[in-house]
Amino acid sequence: MYRMRWPSFSKHVRDRVIRPCYKPKRSSYAIAAIASSLAVSYIESEVNHHHVLSETHPEYHKKDSLHRNFIADAAEIAAPAVVNITVVSGRTASAGSGFFIDARGYIVTNAHVVDRCNRYSRIEVTLADGSKIPASLHSLDRMSDLAIIQVQSPGRLPTDKSLTLEEDAIAWPILHFGSSSQLRPGEWVCALGSPFTLQNSVSAGIISAVARQSSELGYFGKSGGEYLQTDAAINTGNSGGPLVNLDGQVIGINTMKVEGSVGISFAIPADVAAQVIKQLLQHRKVVRPYIGLQMINITSEVLRIMRQNYKTVPAELESSNGHENRTVGVLVKSVAIGSPAEKAGIMAGDIIVRFDSKPVKTTRDILGLLGFEIGRSIHVQVWRRGEDNLKSLTIVTDMLPSNNSL
Repeated sequence: MYRMRWPSFSKHVRDRVIRPCYKPKRSSYAIAAIASSLAVSYIESEVNHHHVLSETHPEYHKKDSLHRNFIADAAEIAAPAVVNITVVSGRTASAGSGFFIDARGYIVTNAHVVDRCNRYSRIEVTLADGSKIPASLHSLDRMSDLAIIQVQSPGRLPTDKSLTLEEDAIAWPILHFGSSSQLRPGEWVCALGSPFTLQNSVSAGIISAVARQSSELGYFGKSGGEYLQTDAAINTGNSGGPLVNLDGQVIGINTMKVEGSVGISFAIPADVAAQVIKQLLQHRKVVRPYIGLQMINITSEVLRIMRQNYKTVPAELESSNGHENRTVGVLVKSVAIGSPAEKAGIMAGDIIVRFDSKPVKTTRDILGLLGFEIGRSIHVQVWRRGEDNLKSLTIVTDMLPSNNSL
């Protein structure tokens, strides 16, 4: 049995308490340096292979990309926007990480890093250069475990003299979101933050899984959604920091790890985070869509049971040959009474084949198509006992329950 841990410092995590103003005089960490070298020889038909560019040569990074350190390049892009966040409450403090997303000083982090703030707490942000500035809580959403804080002092002056003083005053370094939906297992990523309050730390690894269900982790928490799994080191204090691709774009927000494990950590996908953050910036809260469905993905086992119970199943499912990653459609487990789905005539046992006129394979597809646009009408094609039916429902406002219903 394993336990999930949120990697942020807190008195509520394993009796680990950070006292304000505590600064160790001598590091208690034993650091072992392991060096390795890789000799690569190659022949390129169009160039003289006897001519090798040195790293100091101005054309080195243009022509000899084989020798570039892409991990270092990504970290160099992202690092200036990454911060350490300390929340001081009375005699104790908790700490995590975050990053700038807006030149006006908005910083994204995990909700569990700052959710115990009260009128007597203070938030302190440590920038990449070591300077410290105060911040205030802008908004948070416990269900998605995301929060926004805002620094209370103007940004540093950039070197571009063409900017006006007013523009200069808000020039914080920011990170941009990439697409998490296009990720594949095996892609390289970097995790940045302040593990154990060690500022400006970078770890690297790969994407281990792109859609790890929270139920698989025994974690039926706030969102009940999916996470990116990575083997990049994410430790106490990394919560809220960015997980970036080799272009330095945020593709996930580091959130938790399996306690006692090595290389099993999880991040909130960027596509999900971006939608929540947009709502927090606009409304200071998340207005979630609701249609009243509880659904499950159609696996090979579910398909086997369906074949036993029904004379026919959708052609799309038959063509999948029982391979889980090729099934088409999502099974409706239950429909809430009085919900938009019930009013539209959708019933338990129906199979949603198309949602908003687009084919769907998983509940994740439906969640992505649902979006956050309240009041929109959606066409839903369902299969029921050998027949296709077209239904129309309207998205309404509600809080997304912690189970897998929408």
